[in-house]
Amino acid sequence: MTAAQTLRFERYREVNRGDSRPVIERCELVPPQGVDPLSLKLVFLPYFGETKPDTTLGAFLEEQETHGGSAHRALLPSNLEGYLRHAAEERRAFRTLVEPQSQYTDLLVVRRGDAQWYVDEVFYRLEGLEDWAQGACTDVVEGRFEDFRRFSPLVQLRLHEGLPWLAHPEAAPARSAGDRVVELSKSPGLPNTRSFSLTVFRDGRFHRRSTLEGEQSGADVHRLTTLLIAASRIAPIPVALLPPRFAHDAQTLSVAFPVEHGLKSVTLDADAPADVMAFARQVAAAYGLEF
Repeated sequence: MTAAQTLRFERYREVNRGDSRPVIERCELVPPQGVDPLSLKLVFLPYFGETKPDTTLGAFLEEQETHGGSAHRALLPSNLEGYLRHAAEERRAFRTLVEPQSQYTDLLVVRRGDAQWYVDEVFYRLEGLEDWAQGACTDVVEGRFEDFRRFSPLVQLRLHEGLPWLAHPEAAPARSAGDRVVELSKSPGLPNTRSFSLTVFRDGRFHRRSTLEGEQSGADVHRLTTLLIAASRIAPIPVALLPPRFAHDAQTLSVAFPVEHGLKSVTLDADAPADVMAFARQVAAAYGLEF
């Protein structure tokens, strides 16, 4: 297990800056001297109709690292049947992010690198943070808190831990960490023209390839969250009545973004909707690409 000091405790909330622009602020929490964060107690929430022994943050993260092994599954509810037996009005008052209608204004994430993290008040509640100090704060996402909660991979990928039977029936469609959620590409054309391709995955990882810079990979969940919020505001696009016009040796620019049932791909020609074109430019700027 990686040393405790590599853990980052992050609290997220919505704030409004001077221009009334809502952003999500991330503030780090700093433990008191002598406190071992890995020893903090996790208490299983009472809403799922099951009883499980208390565990620790360290034990939970260690089992999570097995990528859904039996020991990790044993820490989670066997299903949501017991939870869903509660009346809908009662569930709205529950303190669990599993419930899409529950009311939250902030949330706590414990991160251990880019690939492993714990989100509080999903299946467990983390105890012992009362005396922790607030550290540095940074604006990380443009948008409202409810949008952050709905689209952030940090939240969404922990609501079901990759297990379909733990996905709430009223929640957004469950996506896995490796699902493609944003793409932008410019096809090769005549000699000496520039082409590129970008693929962004649900967990924030991206792969970028261009004729000038070669290949680049990385990960940024907050950059992706901002883009997913923007994509959610694109107006529905009617089915095209005619196929795209053919142009010999012309380069084709296209963008893809998530819709209810998968990805919607749009060719960015003269007929492309203005909001789709604006979104494509936002994607290009976020990942350093030029049309």
